[in-house]
Amino acid sequence: MSALNNRRSIAEDVYFTSVTDKKFKVNKVNVIFISKLSENAAVNAVIPRIISKCNEKFDTMAKLNRRLAELYETSINWSVRADADYQFCELSASVLADKFALDGEQILKEATKILIDCIFHPYLENGAFPAQSLELEKQNQIDDNDAEINDMTHYAYLKGYEEAFRGEPAEIRWGGTNEQVSAITSEDAMNAYRRIISEMRTEIICVGESDFDGIAEMFAEAFSGIERRPMGLPKASVSTPKKEVSRTIENLDIEQSKLVMFFKTPIRDKYKLLVMQMLYGGTETSKLFLNVRENMSLCYFCFSRLGFAKGFVSTECGVDRKNLEQTEKECLNQLSDIVKGDFTDDDIMHTKLDITNNLLTVRDTVGGIASHTLLCILFPENAFSIEEAVEEVNSVTREDIIEAAGSLTLDTVFVLSSKGGAENE
Repeated sequence: MSALNNRRSIAEDVYFTSVTDKKFKVNKVNVIFISKLSENAAVNAVIPRIISKCNEKFDTMAKLNRRLAELYETSINWSVRADADYQFCELSASVLADKFALDGEQILKEATKILIDCIFHPYLENGAFPAQSLELEKQNQIDDNDAEINDMTHYAYLKGYEEAFRGEPAEIRWGGTNEQVSAITSEDAMNAYRRIISEMRTEIICVGESDFDGIAEMFAEAFSGIERRPMGLPKASVSTPKKEVSRTIENLDIEQSKLVMFFKTPIRDKYKLLVMQMLYGGTETSKLFLNVRENMSLCYFCFSRLGFAKGFVSTECGVDRKNLEQTEKECLNQLSDIVKGDFTDDDIMHTKLDITNNLLTVRDTVGGIASHTLLCILFPENAFSIEEAVEEVNSVTREDIIEAAGSLTLDTVFVLSSKGGAENE
């Protein structure tokens, strides 16, 4: 049964979903604020960092952590990320199941109360976030932005992604730019906080051993004190290919060049695309890995990924500069071979087994279940339980794979090229 059968509205554009699985010894309460990516991405990203550290009752990080430790090492965590046209600002509580507590303590409700206090009653000084806390979290955000850029493989992907979705919300990074973060004022931060709790779509997803009785009511009461003005959440737009392939080369003093290619597709059947993409470059038996990397020795790594919400498949390679042109050509050739049906039934079987194993591992963690549930909520056209998803994968035919591969149109090629060195001699 799909978790979506358990989803209900508890306030205007606020929804509560619970998934009970008795094999877990823990419970996780996730509060996810969702909005379209915009110029507010930077300031939005800083807010969960601040409010997860303390609240009115526990006004320092030390006091909050001391209380959480008393609750059997409960943790309050934050995350911010982007997917397709959306930004996700999340706060969560991870807590031991009540049945393992001594003296019948209701630690789930106590942890939820602390989480609610962090969200709805943050610690303020003169009506604003403490200046020192704001500046610290701004610097932490800048450090995270820099860490992404310093990872050259990820940096190349980000640059290609930005070019592929130029002019669309998806081009905006989850944490904005360093310049935008540095410019955040105390007033900006408070306005962003108010916007997050009053305007953003909110999904509360609880997963774990508990049946979560009373938790929805706790959040409903918290939101009842907020004047909600939902901004609405537009559907993620499927990106259309450019009239001409965008080609960009950036030269840096690095040892290994990076090649990133983006293909776009109008097909909206996730499982046709998934099986095709995994056969193309998603496993160690895929065409990219076995042929471009292993047999031809053209690159150090070579793989593909699927971005279903935006309708793309990407290819990423780490390659010597002298092999860039040939590697691109062979990546295109491998895709052409799929279109021609040049793959075996064994290839299909191994690919489906890999996908099935990946899907089944989703049920192994509370976080995996919560993430899958959120995807089902956001993209209901492919909202399946894990078991139904496995069935959909296994129903994909050879003809479906050929169709999916043939639908891909090359949109963007980004090259992060080494300036010189041994690889170019």
